[in-house]
Amino acid sequence: MKSTALTLNGAPVLGKFGKGLNGARSLSFGTSGGRNCNPGCAYHPRSTSAHAAPDDRRCYAHTVENSARRPQLLAKLQRHESLDPCAVLERAAGQLDRHGWRIPWFRFCTFGAMPEPVDCTPEFVLLLRWFIGKLRAVGTPVHLPVETARKATHYRRILAGIDVIVRESCGSPRRWRTAPVACSFVAGSMQSTPRERIAEAKRTARLRAAATGRIVKVCPAVSSQHLNTKSTAAKCGGCTLCAEDVDIVYPVHA
Repeated sequence: MKSTALTLNGAPVLGKFGKGLNGARSLSFGTSGGRNCNPGCAYHPRSTSAHAAPDDRRCYAHTVENSARRPQLLAKLQRHESLDPCAVLERAAGQLDRHGWRIPWFRFCTFGAMPEPVDCTPEFVLLLRWFIGKLRAVGTPVHLPVETARKATHYRRILAGIDVIVRESCGSPRRWRTAPVACSFVAGSMQSTPRERIAEAKRTARLRAAATGRIVKVCPAVSSQHLNTKSTAAKCGGCTLCAEDVDIVYPVHA
């Protein structure tokens, strides 16, 4: 695949994020709650889900990118959203060509979501398979979350044969207890203390493990932030659980 320009309006296409190890990178295709985000997601700012999350658990990414302190981030995400998804992937590939594909961690969609199935053209599918395949070939762990069961099924189908876990973000307690494949869930309330949120996440993890027999873990990166500890092993890349076939509970966070 031929890679193109590394930046859009001078901004690197790939991003960094606080929960990741130094060198970890992310790629977002647009805004949170924007054209790629399915309104059936329980955390969508205008959710149509019967299980829509309460206001204190709505999409934290939407809150972050719309903060008055982050105008450049929102502008960058809006630029990405205005482009064909292939163009965003091609620019990301160009950046990785220059700086190396072997990095501690690669995360899709720290903001926004993967393109909706209707936007997954044959060209995009081929490019995405090549892109993830190249990351995995050099040992880079990849986190690929999607917001609905239907979307997760779609991405598992188009990425069949590629060594990557497509992780469904469950929008209801019932789906969390019954989903048969890799998934995640957000537990707790922002009205609770950080320690109470972690305790609720552990309880939520036990419920799914008992119901399904699957391995379920609480995200150490979020837990570490809640407890204000500084652990390299807890950061994304030090921990690789989200790239593995296990289930994850995230204590609710802003």
